[in-house]
Amino acid sequence: MRSTISIRRPSASMIVALVALFAALGGTGYAAATISGRDIQKRTIPANRVVNNALGGGQINESKLGPVPVAQQALTAQTAASATEAGHATSADTATNAQQLQGRDAGSFLSNTIRLVSNQTAPVATDTGAGVSVTCSAGEKAIGGGAAWLISGDAATELNAPITASMPLPAAAGTNNMVGWQAHGRNLTGSPRTLRVYAVCVPRTA
Repeated sequence: MRSTISIRRPSASMIVALVALFAALGGTGYAAATISGRDIQKRTIPANRVVNNALGGGQINESKLGPVPVAQQALTAQTAASATEAGHATSADTATNAQQLQGRDAGSFLSNTIRLVSNQTAPVATDTGAGVSVTCSAGEKAIGGGAAWLISGDAATELNAPITASMPLPAAAGTNNMVGWQAHGRNLTGSPRTLRVYAVCVPRTA
């Protein structure tokens, strides 16, 4: 018995499908070989078409990248550190200024620089008057003073040795600073006496 095999003609839809398949397979290879950067429009390839971690420094212009979050934190920390250092410097300057008053350091004030100076006459005969003065050093001014007869070893009293004048020694006309102290007195004790004058001196800037 002879068997008969019938071959059916492909349908039109099958032929179209096969042509499309061959065109797709051949076209992919053709496109991969012939498409260049000039054939791609700008801004048309989305980021999700690039394989993760496929791009490196050779494909990326690193100078155009912004700081990553960790680097941004580092910049913030650096700025904070600079601000802290500036704050410390300001605090140090403030502390230094706190040790001054009107631009003067602690050495310009009375408790640190007060100085007592004195001068006296030769022994003054009894029933005689005398005067004496004392001046502070250059750059100093007087802020007080006084005078006294040197009396000891007898019954003389202040009534016998009066101070007739005790006053500041003024500076040149037109200035307010005192440069020393001056005094006058009379010796009525019956014995020669010495008249001494004192001045309290401080720097003129005090």
